[in-house]
Amino acid sequence: MSCLSSFIIRSSSGSGRRCAAGGGGSISSSISNHIKQQVRHKHQVRVIVTKDLPDGQMRGVYAGEVHNVAAGYARNYLIPGKMAVYATPHNFERCGLIDPEIAAKEEEAQQKLLDDEENEDLKAADILRRYLRNKTLKVIRNVDPNQPIMCHPGHVSAQNLRDKLSKHLKIDLEEHETIRIRNEPIVGLDSKTESELLELIEEIDAPTVVAMKKETSDEGEVESNDNKEETAEEEMASAKSIDTDCDTKVKQLGDYVAKITLAGEYVVPLKFTVQRR
Repeated sequence: MSCLSSFIIRSSSGSGRRCAAGGGGSISSSISNHIKQQVRHKHQVRVIVTKDLPDGQMRGVYAGEVHNVAAGYARNYLIPGKMAVYATPHNFERCGLIDPEIAAKEEEAQQKLLDDEENEDLKAADILRRYLRNKTLKVIRNVDPNQPIMCHPGHVSAQNLRDKLSKHLKIDLEEHETIRIRNEPIVGLDSKTESELLELIEEIDAPTVVAMKKETSDEGEVESNDNKEETAEEEMASAKSIDTDCDTKVKQLGDYVAKITLAGEYVVPLKFTVQRR
């Protein structure tokens, strides 16, 4: 079409008119016929192949496939020979097939939806991470007179942190969003970089069961041979419980970090400090 456009532009000049006077009609007719042939050649239709076509122009094509073919080839050969039908919604339903174009569009839309959801999850996690970056939750507890660094009575649990987030920072976590506590005090917590905090919370999941076992022994409970199997099953269930808050409880004053796991498995560090009343 670029050649035709330039020809039309040039024909508007005087030399163009002289050229047209010397047989321009035949040139215009030739171009017009060429364009019509191109349009006719490019006109295609979609068909559903109903018979295997091992020979001829479409050899190697099998029943159930959908192809674009020249309109004349479909009209004069495939359709009359009952080797194909036009790819209409009715014919797709009659053949028990799904239109691949519609299937591809639905898959693309579904993937876009998943990508949008993932982007939304990432965006939400990034917003929370930035918001909590320079904040430290403060939890006040009574202490044991004989052990001034130990809470007594009481402790700090994941539920306590969840309540503090809601009450003081107006952050309400969903049920599937969990909090898991690193139960060891951290020296110099405020000076830790974000990457250092992420490294610390990566270690949180593994010690959870150990902390629970230690807490049980601290309470003076003695396991018998009869309940060892039951205890092992409970520990396995606790280790597999990813969608619930951990049971780790902090009983010592100090600075700590917890891991908030959001939708999409994105994690955000949460700093908190336990201080005496």
